[in-house]
Amino acid sequence: MIEIGNTCNLQCPTCPTPRQKILRKKELMSFSNFILTIDSIKNSIHVVYLYYTGEPLIHPDICKMINYVHQKNLYSIISTNATLLDQKIADELLFSGLDEIILCLDGITQESFSSFRKKADFFEVMRNIGYFCKQKQRLKLKKPFIKLQVILNKLNQNEIRGIKKLSDCLKVDCLHIKSLALCEHVYSKDEIKKLADIFFPDGKEYKDKIRYKQENHKLIINNPPSKCSLAESQFVVLVDCKISMCCYDLNGNYIYGNILAEKFDDIWFNSDVKKVRELANEKKHSLCKVCSNFI
Repeated sequence: MIEIGNTCNLQCPTCPTPRQKILRKKELMSFSNFILTIDSIKNSIHVVYLYYTGEPLIHPDICKMINYVHQKNLYSIISTNATLLDQKIADELLFSGLDEIILCLDGITQESFSSFRKKADFFEVMRNIGYFCKQKQRLKLKKPFIKLQVILNKLNQNEIRGIKKLSDCLKVDCLHIKSLALCEHVYSKDEIKKLADIFFPDGKEYKDKIRYKQENHKLIINNPPSKCSLAESQFVVLVDCKISMCCYDLNGNYIYGNILAEKFDDIWFNSDVKKVRELANEKKHSLCKVCSNFI
């Protein structure tokens, strides 16, 4: 996972980025640093997520970055709120070598969508997603794999059947109903309570997609795993090229090293770093205690 930028153009109420929860400097990764990063890690990875805390389409070099990943025979994925996915960007992405795109659409009515995706234009997003899907079909392209993603919440829980019909109409490759996350490592208990009152789904039809149970106005993670399945297989390259332990480390408190200063193998196989990963695997870090990772 590479954080090519840590800014976003929306104000989604459950996202830490616009709520000033990320205390690191707001910036975009330079294309030269991106190349150095890919060249350093290319022999150790297979998949590159070109997003983390920000909207990837904000970056002016996003298509160049995807193409560079493609040249290195790595699998590339982006996730976008689709507000900036106009026809020009859509056409460039379709021919960039992108392998997979996650299109986020958290409601099929203006009311449900706009309450969750603050500052996004519902009709513009629908138009952008529709064009991208139809253009891929029109050009008879096999890639990118298109995943339509919906974060299940109280406002859209009665729209899921309609969303399924829409996904069939758009002929996307996959529909992902994602669990809502309200994490203690980001929000205070009072903030979680307020957000849960508005967004926590209470329907029964998709209970398997709800990662928490509610008890006395508290959210408790359902069946938390005893070990972390990601500690040995994933890492995050932050926008300043520091390598972070995991995607829940929003403020870079668990840093393995800096890819601009050291070779990746020297960082990854460092004895101290291996101990950090071992503790993460056993969920022994303080961050692990409030992790809401839900497989």
